[in-house]
Amino acid sequence: MGKLVSPEQVNDTAEMLQESLEYVWGELCRTYDVRSAMPDMVTLFEGANLGSEYRAAEIIIANMLLEIIEEVDRFSPWYKLPARAFGLVSVRDGVTGCIRWILAPEGVKRWQPMVSWLAAAVRSNRALIQAVLLVENLMNDVPVGDPCIDARCRCEPPRTIRIRRSVLERAQIVCDLCQESFAA
Repeated sequence: MGKLVSPEQVNDTAEMLQESLEYVWGELCRTYDVRSAMPDMVTLFEGANLGSEYRAAEIIIANMLLEIIEEVDRFSPWYKLPARAFGLVSVRDGVTGCIRWILAPEGVKRWQPMVSWLAAAVRSNRALIQAVLLVENLMNDVPVGDPCIDARCRCEPPRTIRIRRSVLERAQIVCDLCQESFAA
């Protein structure tokens, strides 16, 4: 299990984000005696507004707790306990009318140090998180049988990437050298 490090101690903020997520996931799993792989980024960041890193961190922890609840062993003392025992409450979204889960006040208090660490990681990696979530969502929406194609930029010689046709059609992927879009 990785250890939690401060943003000042890490040159690679993407590494800090990953280590922070893994650390918090590991601590939550230990608390509830769960052994499970950390969920993907789309699951962890579902419903998180990256404009408010502190609220986003709370949502990430709430999403982790929801995943952990699903993994609690039936012989665990946590098995039949309600979500509130895990520090979660349900709220109705005023805009969509959908029910979503957030940290209860006691959950916010209990996990405060981890919320602060994740907020710092989100603040340092906002653009990276947005890019990862965009790519993951695009890849999840790939139709069955969508072929991979070679796409090239306008560098001399051109750089080539292998990508699904539907992803290339829906996203403008720009070469970091020539600043031109990749095309088939």
